[in-house]
Amino acid sequence: MGKSIASRFENIDVIRSVLRAVIINDDELTLEMDFCLEEAHPDYEAPGEGEECCFHPGLLKFAGISKLSLERAEGTAPGTRRFAIQSFNIEGTKFDMACEWGTIHLQARSIRVLTE
Repeated sequence: MGKSIASRFENIDVIRSVLRAVIINDDELTLEMDFCLEEAHPDYEAPGEGEECCFHPGLLKFAGISKLSLERAEGTAPGTRRFAIQSFNIEGTKFDMACEWGTIHLQARSIRVLTE
């Protein structure tokens, strides 16, 4: 039996994490992330000078999407590559996130959390 969605975020501070990219492909959506790892995470390393967090690249992959709403934020500075997260929620097959990139609401058959 697979891990629950909540346990996949164990020792990851999602609100301090950042979104790097949104990739849409058929019935899949991939969010490229820099996850903020907490000290208890096995990949944690002390943050470098001037960094507030141990950032580690990863992905949120959604497959079998039955509902999808993306709304880009206005006024994002051109060339911005990292978008702060303002709110984040997963309940069962539903996902909602608001960030500097915009808002994402979806329902998917499969939600996977991958760290690189």
